[in-house]
Amino acid sequence: MDFDDLDEEINKRVQEGEDVAPNFVENHQPVKGTVLPKMTRGQRIPDFSKLPAAKKKALPPYNGEPEVERSPVLRLLCIHGAADSYAADWCVLENEAPPNIEVVCHEFPGHGHRDLEPLCSTLDELVDDCFEAFREAMDTGAFAILAHSIGALMAVKMAKRARAELGVEPVFVIMLERGAAQHPLFTERGAQWLREEPVGFFEFWNPMIYKLYKSAPPEVGERTLSMWAKEQIMDQDAIEVGYHSFKCPMLAMGAELSWHSWVKLEDLSDENKKLMMNKHEVGAYMVEKDGKLFQGHFPEWTYKGWQDWTEHPAGCRILQCKGANHMDVKLNEDFKQELWKALKQVIETF
Repeated sequence: MDFDDLDEEINKRVQEGEDVAPNFVENHQPVKGTVLPKMTRGQRIPDFSKLPAAKKKALPPYNGEPEVERSPVLRLLCIHGAADSYAADWCVLENEAPPNIEVVCHEFPGHGHRDLEPLCSTLDELVDDCFEAFREAMDTGAFAILAHSIGALMAVKMAKRARAELGVEPVFVIMLERGAAQHPLFTERGAQWLREEPVGFFEFWNPMIYKLYKSAPPEVGERTLSMWAKEQIMDQDAIEVGYHSFKCPMLAMGAELSWHSWVKLEDLSDENKKLMMNKHEVGAYMVEKDGKLFQGHFPEWTYKGWQDWTEHPAGCRILQCKGANHMDVKLNEDFKQELWKALKQVIETF
């Protein structure tokens, strides 16, 4: 928030009769449009040097190509989702960013190059780690937020804390592959099942993880299942509308294969039909229609709720990424085109 923004906000609140004296925190952001110093990388926000060898070799300077020369006026702070990592293509998005944008990604404890650290057990623990990762970047320059899956819930909580402790606001927010924050992922029965019997739960909720748990060496299988169980239940931590309201425009984007993922019951074997009916019982959106069951993440209608999370006149646009699924959406051409176009428009207002 620069001084003009601060004066405008103070005057607005004074007119509304609010005692503003104790409510403002001075931040250290320069005037918007100022070329910003590069963000400090470390354990929480890695650079390419932290990547596995095979991934590193595909990116500069390790692939023999020069690094992109950047003069960033905007920082894009990325928060990945459950069972994801910086190496799972967030690093590629960072490399492809326009020269006037610097991208960083928060790496969860227990993920990627932080794999030796304990996993977080609650959403608030993850938010604390993420806030510390981005504290300096938010305090010292204009920033946007890109949040994927449970990262969307983290983004809401982080932004509320950033306003209170740092006196800063994002200039744009992108929520990717997550219905609005007021929507939980599971029914109450499903959440209870996941908490109390995760092995049995994943046998039908995510058979791939269950098979890995059964076939991998015990320490690998148990850690993988533990990670999925701890982070999937965080998607149940729905946040009520009114908890926080962004002051900037928003963009909510969903993957086509998440929004339109249906399976015909008549095409399933008896065993798979039983698994799908269990999934239908525990997933909040696993509705049955015309002999088909929805099996996506969050359906399209849940994204409309993001319009309740911003007070900006531009509101929240909702778009679909054609051909994308929940995990590969960050490399989807529709997504990247809309992302860079939206941020270009934001920068043009500086």
